[in-house]
Amino acid sequence: MIKCTMMDMPSKWQRLALSLAMSVPAAACVLHAAIVAAQTPEQAKMWEAERVQAQAEQKARAEQLAAQRAARKADPMGWVRTLDPMSAGGWTFRAVGAEGTWATFSTDHQLKHSGHTVTVWLRQEFPEPQKSPDGDFYSSDVERLQFDCTKEQARALIVIYYSANNLAGNQRSEEADIKQLPWEPIVPGTQSEVMIRWACGAAKGH
Repeated sequence: MIKCTMMDMPSKWQRLALSLAMSVPAAACVLHAAIVAAQTPEQAKMWEAERVQAQAEQKARAEQLAAQRAARKADPMGWVRTLDPMSAGGWTFRAVGAEGTWATFSTDHQLKHSGHTVTVWLRQEFPEPQKSPDGDFYSSDVERLQFDCTKEQARALIVIYYSANNLAGNQRSEEADIKQLPWEPIVPGTQSEVMIRWACGAAKGH
């Protein structure tokens, strides 16, 4: 039997001890010693200071986020005014969430009207990162939507996600197979109802 003894191993050798422990039985003693070796007073003081600092930073971020949410709730348009209107793309502000959690813009550029179906681009902005179905975070997106003005339903043909606001940063797109894409009903009082009212109204002018 190999007898292990405590030793004060320099931290730069701990990774080597870990790898040796996987293949050399005797190295298990070295690994054990490296893990349980008592930390020095200087190390303990440093780690405690880092822990306290990390907690303080986390608390500050939480307080800042709470303040931002309160400000958006009190004045949702205050946040909207910080966004780029992107007027060159024909974007027009349409709606904002009651607590400033989202904002929607529309454009009549590339608007298509066929019978009772209207196809348009919509833009959405978010003050806090959202998570896409694939698990990626994004702060804005554009959707190519089709609205059925008679049956009051909609479906998204393509969605392009952007990592930053104002359709900036990294982007990733998801395109649906229109032959297998189902229609979704428009729920009264929702953001979708606001947009179908605009889209179907805009189609009458084309």
